[in-house]
Amino acid sequence: MRFLHKFTILLCSLVIISSFIQFIAFDRFFLTNTSSLLLATNEKAANNLSEQLLAYFKNIEDSMASIASDPALRKDKELLDKINAVIPEVNTILIIDKEGNVAVSSQPEKASGVNLAQRDYFQHGIRGETYISGVYKSAQGRDVVAISSPIIEDGAVVGVVIGTVWLYDNKLAMIFGNKSFGRNGYIAITDQQGIVVYHSDPERIGKKGGIIERLQGRTGSAILKNYTETENYIGYSKVPQLDWYVIVGTPTAEVTQYRNMMIYQILAVSIFTIFIVVMIGTYTVRRYMKPFETLIEAFGSVRTGNYKKIALTGYATEFGEMIQSYNDTIRKLEEVHSTLKGAADLDALTGAYNRRSFDKIVELLRGELQSGSLTTLGVMLLDLDNFKKQNDISGHLAGDDILKEFTVIAQSIVGVRSLFRFGGDEFAIILRNVSDTMVSTYAEEIRQQCAKKLSGCTVSIGIAAYPKNGDSIDALLDFADKALYMSKETRNKVTEYPAGN
Repeated sequence: MRFLHKFTILLCSLVIISSFIQFIAFDRFFLTNTSSLLLATNEKAANNLSEQLLAYFKNIEDSMASIASDPALRKDKELLDKINAVIPEVNTILIIDKEGNVAVSSQPEKASGVNLAQRDYFQHGIRGETYISGVYKSAQGRDVVAISSPIIEDGAVVGVVIGTVWLYDNKLAMIFGNKSFGRNGYIAITDQQGIVVYHSDPERIGKKGGIIERLQGRTGSAILKNYTETENYIGYSKVPQLDWYVIVGTPTAEVTQYRNMMIYQILAVSIFTIFIVVMIGTYTVRRYMKPFETLIEAFGSVRTGNYKKIALTGYATEFGEMIQSYNDTIRKLEEVHSTLKGAADLDALTGAYNRRSFDKIVELLRGELQSGSLTTLGVMLLDLDNFKKQNDISGHLAGDDILKEFTVIAQSIVGVRSLFRFGGDEFAIILRNVSDTMVSTYAEEIRQQCAKKLSGCTVSIGIAAYPKNGDSIDALLDFADKALYMSKETRNKVTEYPAGN
């Protein structure tokens, strides 16, 4: 009996310790995953709202452009009042002459005769630009955002149409007022200067945003304290063309309260069940189930390409052979996978990288060019001259030798990683962070070496470079192809895009 008593106490102690460890692990797992989920959700919401806001102002721009193009609307105040009444986004419409004087204004604003020549929205409009201002004080002392559109007659700007949105008239709330982000979540919009244009709390409108200086990049998420020193899950997005920020916040306190409630429930259930399962489950789970679960998890990772080995320590003796066999299998799979992966990226004949590898590098370059991480990029497209003729005369084996010799020449000049074979006698070369001059030098050296060493063949080359010729990899490939076409007209030639420059 004493042994059983001690054994029972030992098992209970182990269960309690195990429950405590699981309790802490759950707490951390819950916070980590819930925080990640809320941050991602708020960032996505901010991006969606950013698109809505841009569409909102686009509607206003289109309305102002329509008025600017219709002389009858601009001159008839009564008609302008009616038009203003059916445009829900705009409070007031102003027609301004080229000297900056308000010629006509719709209700309810009384601004006729006021000169607005110094306003930035007028300056942009009179230069023929459509413009959305930041927050400013109107002649009547209101906080206002203005959207301007030029009036063009006979090719000349003769005035500006202005649509104004009053911050305190709840216009922006029409598209954001029905959005909910938790019980105490909020939406905020700031202009280029960080002034709050819209906020779920109307008291914040017109004031400086509390977290705007801590936001980095066009879109993102972070846990930050707002103007009330309350910690929030923040998702934000910069509105294209406006440089305004849309911010979505959810207090972290809501998640903490929910976590505490779940922890109390888990604790209560754990205490209630601990003595029921201790004698039945502990021994079996700890001795047999853990190794099986580890193996299941490890096999699951294999399906995703993650070859995870299992440590041999910490398991019962009867499982050692099974785990050792699994680890041996994983090691062989890694070797086979590495061999197959390398072979899949290489052209079997020449040993150069193949079209599959080229497509992957093009996809990577798209991201690098969009992020601005590349300073220069050179693209060459190459085609062997008279290759088909040599194939017909000397046979395919001789043609294969020509392709192999060309690969050796090109790789010796630009390096192994830069050369790709499209198929047949077509090749491509990608050169990162290499000057335009060096790209041309490499191309000319390849041409000269091929003219000397290739049996009966020369090479035609087309070149395009970033940022000189374009800002996307697809554009560079297109331009290089056009340059190659020019080279093929005379053959044995290097042509830089645009041809003739």
